[in-house]
Amino acid sequence: MTEEKFIETIEGITRLLVPPESLTQRVPPKSPAFFNPLAKVNRNLSIMAYKAFIQDMNSDTTFADALCGVGARGLRVAVEVPGVRQIYLNDINPIAINCAKKSADLNHIIGLCNFSTEDTCKFLVEHSIRNGERFTMIDLDPFGSPSTYIDCLLRAVQDEGLVSVTATDTAVLSGVHPEVCFRRYYGRPLNNQFSNETAVRILMSLIALTASRLGLAIHPLFVHVNLNYIRIYAKIAASHSKANKVQQNIGYIQYCYKCGNRNTVREIGRSEVCNICGGSFKLSGLLWIEKLFDKEFIEKMSKYATNNYASNRRNNLEHLLLRICIDEIDDIPYYFRSDEVASKLKKNSFPLLTIIDKLSTAGYRASKTSLNAGAFKTDATIDQILKILD
Repeated sequence: MTEEKFIETIEGITRLLVPPESLTQRVPPKSPAFFNPLAKVNRNLSIMAYKAFIQDMNSDTTFADALCGVGARGLRVAVEVPGVRQIYLNDINPIAINCAKKSADLNHIIGLCNFSTEDTCKFLVEHSIRNGERFTMIDLDPFGSPSTYIDCLLRAVQDEGLVSVTATDTAVLSGVHPEVCFRRYYGRPLNNQFSNETAVRILMSLIALTASRLGLAIHPLFVHVNLNYIRIYAKIAASHSKANKVQQNIGYIQYCYKCGNRNTVREIGRSEVCNICGGSFKLSGLLWIEKLFDKEFIEKMSKYATNNYASNRRNNLEHLLLRICIDEIDDIPYYFRSDEVASKLKKNSFPLLTIIDKLSTAGYRASKTSLNAGAFKTDATIDQILKILD
C-alpha cells in the first residue's frame, strides 16, 4: 500500500491521512505506516499540555515528534497549538513521512513543518549541530520501551524545555518480566495492586538519573496511564546544583504480599521484616518517590479541555481526569484499591468517597487517584484503614 490509498479522518480539528486498516483492526498494523486511533485521549491531553506549557513563553518555540508515524501528534500541534514556530516530524518509515506531508498540505500548514526519515537518536542529537538550537518541546512515543532514546532526548531539549515520553512495555514495567525491567530501567518492579504507579515512577527515575548525569534536573508536570501505555511530561533545567540533589527524589517501596503493608524508604538496608504481620517485604526501586504533578500546570491544562475534545466539558474524560490529578495526594508513591480492602474485610466494596471521608474524619490524608478509578491514596497504613472501615 502507498500513501495514495490512505483515507482521511479528523482528530481534534486536524485532518489526518491514515491507513484504512488502522481504523478497523483491533491492533493497528505497523505497516505500511502506524496510526493508533485509541491514542486519541493521549493526544488530546498532549495538546492541552503543550498549550499550557507555551502559554507564558515567546513565540519562538519549536516542537519535535521524534517517532511520528503518520504525524498525528505533530500535525495536531501545528494546527491546534498557536505560537509554535516550527514543527519537526521524523520517522524512519518514508511512507509514513510522505503521508504526513500530504496531511500537512491538507491542513495548510506545510510551511510550519519539517520532515525527515532519520534514525531517532541521529535526528535528535544532530538537530542542535545543524541548526544551532535545541528543541523547545520534544515528544518521544516509541513502540515498546523509550529507554534506548532517553539520553539522546535529553541532549536535544533546550534549557527550561519540555519532554513528553511514552512507554508501552507496561508488562515489563509492571513486574511481569522483572529482569528485563532492571536491564532497561535500572529498577525492580512490583507485580501487585498498584503496579502501574510503580511503573510510572520507575520510568520517571530513569529520566531523572539520566538527566543528572548530563547536569540536568527534571520537574514532573503531569503523568497519566491508559490502556497499555504510560505517559510522562517533565520540564528540563540545566543546573548542576539541582542535578546534585537527584537522590532526594529517588528511593524504594517496601511491599508485603502477606498483609498488603507498603511504605517508602530512601535507602536500602533497613529491616525487611513487615512491622504489621512479621512477613517479608519485597523491595521495588529505584523509583521516583516525590510529587508527580505540578498542580498549577494542570490547572492551565484543564482550561484547554474545551469543546474541541468533547461536546460537554463537564463530561469530558480529559477534563475529569485533570480535576482528579489536581486533588490527588501525589507525594505518596502508591495507592490502595477499594476491592483489595473489601476482600480483606470480607465485605462489599465501599464507595470511594465514603472511604475518603472516613479516613479524612479520622485525621488521615486521603484522595482519589488518577491512576486507578477504583483506588484511593492515603497516608494511613493498611491496618489503620481496615480498622477504620471495619
